[in-house]
Amino acid sequence: MSDQLPQDFAGWWNLPGEWVETPNERRGGWSGMMRARIGDAVYYVKKQHNHLYRTWRHPLGWPTTDREHANVRRLQALGVGTPEVVFNGVQRSADGLDGVLVTKELQGYADLAAQQGLSAEQKQRLAQAVGALVGRMHRAHLQHSCLYDKHIMVRWAGETPEVALIDLEKLRIPYLPWRAARHDLDQLRRHQQLWNESEWTVLLAAHAAAK
Repeated sequence: MSDQLPQDFAGWWNLPGEWVETPNERRGGWSGMMRARIGDAVYYVKKQHNHLYRTWRHPLGWPTTDREHANVRRLQALGVGTPEVVFNGVQRSADGLDGVLVTKELQGYADLAAQQGLSAEQKQRLAQAVGALVGRMHRAHLQHSCLYDKHIMVRWAGETPEVALIDLEKLRIPYLPWRAARHDLDQLRRHQQLWNESEWTVLLAAHAAAK
């Protein structure tokens, strides 16, 4: 494979790689994720066909890859860590709409579920970092909607945790914005197995103090 990045929609759409999320049918179309190595870097290529969402701007539907790209940019503007977007594109095909979203691997990161063997102090630091990050998102009235431990990525710089969020396709402003925090925090609490009750209290305090 060439070390040069594809420059257009067709190049990314036809790029060979390994499926990490086998295409599955939903929303009347299909969506899947591939992993591809180009040079020394790894890229995640989300491909969709007729996997659409509808708004007043797109009453007939538009690929959810484009919405996810907008969500990444929205979080980046808030200073919330996300994967770097390399390419985003939509193309009409003979039987509908295709979407591609390419992100660069978060190098050195592992998900929250993989944070094993941490000291009590490290777990508290991580709780503070996650609480502050998620709190910043919620202050902007944004709801992740799929805040599982596998969607919170962590990289340690010495004893300091750096945190990023992934799987942003469902990020939204709910009809009742005050419910965003309740929904996401309840969801994370049910799915995480890292923190005990006192450490979860540290996360909530950092969340409440986030700006």
